[in-house]
Amino acid sequence: MGRQRYTGGLALTTALTVLLFIGRAAAQMPGQGQGSPWDQPPQADELAPQLLTGPDGQVFRLVQRWTDYKTGGGGAILSVASPPDTWRPVLELVSSEPGVTILGAQVAFGPSREVALAYQWRRHDPRTKEIRVARSLDGGKTWVQPSTAVEGSGAGFTPVLAWGRERNLVVVWADERNTTKTWTIFARRSPDGGVTWEPEQELSRAPLTNRVDAFYSPVLESDGRDRFWAVWLGLKNGRSSVYTSRSVDGGKTWTDPVALSGQSISVFRPRLLRSGDRVLVVWIDARTQRDRIFAVNSADGGVTWTSPTRVDHVPDGSTKNAGAPTLVLGQDQEVFATWEDGRNGREDIFFGRSPDFGSSWGTEDIRLDLDEPGTAISRSPRIARAEDGRLAVAWEDDRAGHEGVYLRVRTPGLSPTWGPEVLVAPPGPKKAAHISSLLWGPGGALYVAWEEWDHTMGVAAIRKRVDGKVLFPGKE
Repeated sequence: MGRQRYTGGLALTTALTVLLFIGRAAAQMPGQGQGSPWDQPPQADELAPQLLTGPDGQVFRLVQRWTDYKTGGGGAILSVASPPDTWRPVLELVSSEPGVTILGAQVAFGPSREVALAYQWRRHDPRTKEIRVARSLDGGKTWVQPSTAVEGSGAGFTPVLAWGRERNLVVVWADERNTTKTWTIFARRSPDGGVTWEPEQELSRAPLTNRVDAFYSPVLESDGRDRFWAVWLGLKNGRSSVYTSRSVDGGKTWTDPVALSGQSISVFRPRLLRSGDRVLVVWIDARTQRDRIFAVNSADGGVTWTSPTRVDHVPDGSTKNAGAPTLVLGQDQEVFATWEDGRNGREDIFFGRSPDFGSSWGTEDIRLDLDEPGTAISRSPRIARAEDGRLAVAWEDDRAGHEGVYLRVRTPGLSPTWGPEVLVAPPGPKKAAHISSLLWGPGGALYVAWEEWDHTMGVAAIRKRVDGKVLFPGKE
């Protein structure tokens, strides 16, 4: 999906535009019979695979099912790997009601086998956007799916959620209820795992400046006990910044928002990591008139923060952008990052390391794709770390025509080395692989999932489905 970037008076509809485009394409897909694509019912696509580690070490996969806003029928499917190379659905959220679609599903696992899935329940007509939460207290074996909304506005979207101690559950979302601002960030806490909910709280409580002010793209992290950290993007007076708020009492109260990004102009795609009292926020920032990757961190649980630091080492004179950062924690204070940038021409995949939880990022970046620099377009990297210290990075690459998914694995130890490229998902004559997800599972298994795009019916009717593999690096 396209990058979400908001500046100045730009209409804040990029994400919806992308989804609507996909919806129109899906609505034009022909069925099994004959006739024009426009005469056929829409066919559901599978999108945006997420691989997750469950409470008992199992590997879960979350997939978005998409058709069309007007038709409805889109939903989310959560499955568990059983056995390793097959997937068994444990929760299918697909509405049979016409014009109802389920969007933006996110999963959180609690410390005692709790599982919760927050999503937007969207009715096309009359227009309604509700945040709902499905929950399980036995690791996903059984579920409760309330038909009531967490928010009271009918205007919520992009929910995120996290568990604290004793079944304390917090949900944060963006909301367009406020007529004096475009979007606002809200939070709500349940002390009993989603059975009851305390009053909503507005986290982005900032003085109003003008009608196009907006707060959006929330992310949320918990220590599994009483501390929660929320990060989001905000647009004020034509400049966007990264904001944060924290709670130390399980989400009952939250601090006033703090801007983290300094002299930013246009920011997007925030990422949040935590280890103990250390908190790291990384984002894309156009303060230099080109997209670059910046980071701030806190050593005291979010009370104080460092000044922004550059993650990438794209030359200062380069007119090319850097983007799509992904992060993973290492040992002690190590953080590893991957991203794409076009310093060599077309985008390549780069890797960087911080030894001090994001305060510094070395002196140079490692390019991971092994074709000629800047020739093919390499995008959307994903990084994962195994328990033994191995790193895996996957990305999409069009060097063979259509995109395929490539993979490299780094050995553990004091002198790690990167292994050769592995073509995990080869492109076909009219098929491509996009938007991968990556996760190390039990026994050294490396799970890779991606979207397969079938161009057989043409560019106006691309069919999308989720595919994947389980690899055992070093044991093949």
